[in-house]
Amino acid sequence: MRELLESNPIIGAVKNDESLEIAAKSECEIVFLLTGDIVTLKHKISYLHKYGKKVFVHVDMITGISSSPIIVDYIKKELNLDGIITTKTNIVKRAIEIELNVVQRFFFIDSMSLENAIESLRKVKPQAIEIMPGIVPKLVKKINKVYPNIPIICGGLIDEKEEIINALSSGAMAVSLSKTEMW
Repeated sequence: MRELLESNPIIGAVKNDESLEIAAKSECEIVFLLTGDIVTLKHKISYLHKYGKKVFVHVDMITGISSSPIIVDYIKKELNLDGIITTKTNIVKRAIEIELNVVQRFFFIDSMSLENAIESLRKVKPQAIEIMPGIVPKLVKKINKVYPNIPIICGGLIDEKEEIINALSSGAMAVSLSKTEMW
């Protein structure tokens, strides 16, 4: 998995049928499929494979797929995909057991979510993790453009002076943080 990501640092994240076609014809060799249902999934994977793409399906986002670990067995046997993406540790565990590539997605919004992720990684070791969101200062700038009169407060995972400066520089009015030394 590491080699695949090192040689393909840009991954096409497909959220609808229009971007599916664009991803298939793009230079991206890895595609994260974030849309679909249990009925159309096999067709979408086959379509992307026809263009030589490595397909990872975000099983939490596919309509008709349950969060029971048995779904991993079904997906591996029936869908001929290259791997899965999930936020669920029990799904990661099963994918590892049956030797299916798995990317565990984490949403970091505060120090508790970071602690939970570290605990999850102690239990299971996916082939890769995806950390979200990727860029907060950019979001602050965009929201400020659309709603310049609403003050923005940035919070979560801020524990260094540079992060405070970056948040305020991007247009945030204030920063909330739990690290008392920074108050």
